[in-house]
Formats: sequence, C-alpha cells, structure tokens
Amino acid sequence: MDKRVPYGFIERTHGLNGRMILKLFLYGPAVPLDEGTKLYTEKRVLTVTRSRKRDNERVTVDCSEIWKRKQAAELIGEAIEVETDSVLKDGFPLPVYSFSHFTIISFGKKFPIEEVEYNKTNPQLIVKGDNGLFPVPLVLALTGQVDSTERTILIDLPEGLEDV
Repeated sequence: MDKRVPYGFIERTHGLNGRMILKLFLYGPAVPLDEGTKLYTEKRVLTVTRSRKRDNERVTVDCSEIWKRKQAAELIGEAIEVETDSVLKDGFPLPVYSFSHFTIISFGKKFPIEEVEYNKTNPQLIVKGDNGLFPVPLVLALTGQVDSTERTILIDLPEGLEDV
C-alpha cells in the first residue's frame, strides 16, 4: 500500500480543455509534477499528462481523465493527495504534511512528529516529547539536516523548547 500525503487543492480551472491550477502546500517553491503522477481527490484518481510551474505556490496540470472545463470546474476546491514516493525525491519541495511521518532527532533523543499545523506564515510541527506534545516551528526544524529517505530531521533543538 502506498502512503499518501495532502499536497494541496484544486484552486481553479484555466482554458477550455480542463486544465487545472493546483494550490500546493509545500516548503519551498513549487515544481511541475512528473507525467504519470497520480492525484487523489475524494472521488477520483487523476493522472497528470502535463504540468508546469505557475508561481511558487501553484502548478497547472492537465490530466488524462479531464478534457473539458466543465469536468475540471466540478473539482474546484477538492483536496489533492499524492503518493509520497512521487514527491519525496530530489528536486521536489517537501510537502508540508509529509512531516507528520518524520522524526526529529535532537541531541540523540527522538521526537516523533504527530501532526502538522499548516499556515502560510508560521507552520508548526507538533512533536511528542516526554512531557507531552509541543510545537516546533517548521522554519526552525528545516535548519537541520532533512533525510527524506529515512524520514528524519537531525537538529539541536533549543533548550526549553520541549517545555513550551
């Protein structure tokens, strides 16, 4: 079974042939999705046939299952998930929600990331420590060494952060 991660949502359509603009939840600038990437909505599985970067938060996509604007318009607002293997690779920005499967390693101690609280200005990783859950700003966590294969972040967390 492939693991999936929330990747964004269908923001709007573009043109007459069902091209869609996806707003992505990423840490880093958006890049086009590879041909053949599967996009999972609540009701459908879509296969990317063409993609290009629109701006740092958006890509446009054509999908083999959508060929009319009306079909695409019915999907506006739908959340998109992708298989982690299709986006956790070199050259791709990290999906913010993928960090819920990571572990922070600080001074030899392991802190599993339980949840990601995404917002555009200050996303937080909710981490499990000895005394319960505590927040770690994503910006702080990503100053460490991120290993997407091992799903770890090696960083020296500031003293006292676990007590926040």
